Amino acid sequence: VSAEANGTDISTMPHMFLHARFELPQPAASVGSNDLHSDSGENDSNSDQGGSSIVITKQYFDATNCKTAVLGLPDGVEPIKPEPGDYSYSGMHDQGPLPTPKEGGEFTQIIGIVSAAKKASDEYLTKVIEKEKAIVASKMNVKGGVGQQKRKRN
Repeated sequence: VSAEANGTDISTMPHMFLHARFELPQPAASVGSNDLHSDSGENDSNSDQGGSSIVITKQYFDATNCKTAVLGLPDGVEPIKPEPGDYSYSGMHDQGPLPTPKEGGEFTQIIGIVSAAKKASDEYLTKVIEKEKAIVASKMNVKGGVGQQKRKRN
């Protein structure tokens, strides 16, 4: 294993990692579909008694596959006063430029790992939601058209 990952010397850092695990029920109609596999993990399927299965997706994040975070402004970007309501880091305070934050170290690695995990989780869950919407839409089309459900009379 290399002591350097993504341009950062990781030999002096403690081993930090984050493992995410999703257990999602998958309807019988979509069992066998492999379009929700994670790029940074593995998938398993377990069947339950109701005809559906549980898809287990595991994602792994550590210094070998995540960049360290940049806490301050990127190189060459000058501090500017942000617009009202903009709470992103701008390098500027009401009274002038802020001191440059300390870069590197354990906290930037932790922030980088958590940011990568959040991004991957958001992408994965968005795929799950879109797939479920497509399943519901196809069922609606089969039943006589989208948005044309019959009302029950009391």
